[in-house]
Amino acid sequence: MEIQHFSHHHPLILRSVHPRQIYGIKCSACSRSCLDLIYSCRECEDFHLHKSCAELPPKITHHPFHPFHPLPLVLNSPRYACCGCGKWDSGLLYLCKDCNFTLSPDCAVKPTTRYEFVGPGKIQHFLHKHPLALVEEDDNVLCLACEKYCPSESYSCHHCPSFKIHRTCAEQLPRAIQHFSHPLHPLILRAKDSRFDQPCVACYRSDNVLTYRCSMCRIEMDPKCALVPTQYLQLGN
Repeated sequence: MEIQHFSHHHPLILRSVHPRQIYGIKCSACSRSCLDLIYSCRECEDFHLHKSCAELPPKITHHPFHPFHPLPLVLNSPRYACCGCGKWDSGLLYLCKDCNFTLSPDCAVKPTTRYEFVGPGKIQHFLHKHPLALVEEDDNVLCLACEKYCPSESYSCHHCPSFKIHRTCAEQLPRAIQHFSHPLHPLILRAKDSRFDQPCVACYRSDNVLTYRCSMCRIEMDPKCALVPTQYLQLGN
């Protein structure tokens, strides 16, 4: 299979990495090691792309997290914090230079994905760094998202006992909302972090663990305030 990638002037051929070449070949887009299928240039021996990197769209328009400007793909990017999930990364990003708005490829291409299954009854949720296990709570549990007590199934972190979120919130909480009080940009669901710690613009609390954030305007709103009442953009899983 042959493609013409926008970043290179020669055609690229799909091939497998030979076992002897593992860790010896790096992707020219993200600078990470190539371990599986790659696109390689026959004429330039040092140009290779992961199959996944090569197949990323060169530009995304009307993204639900940033609908007003196109987001072109940037290769070999320096370290950045994704405005979609807050995680730090490098190598590849989608960038709006006018707004200094950054998205990782995962958030850019899969904005509706909240979690992935990593085992029986376990998920890896974008809001938390550790896997979450589904448990049947005996006591009323305060959910970090809706801040309501309710005896039901919840996702809990073995490493962080205080991190608990109702199953319905983990699976259905919208990743982006268009709030009537901030019509300029969508507010994106994030876990709070010390680098960007603003009080909720509605109730002025600052102890909430989760937040809806506009990184460009430095506005935060806790989920309890953000979702009542408002018309929001529902993104399904």
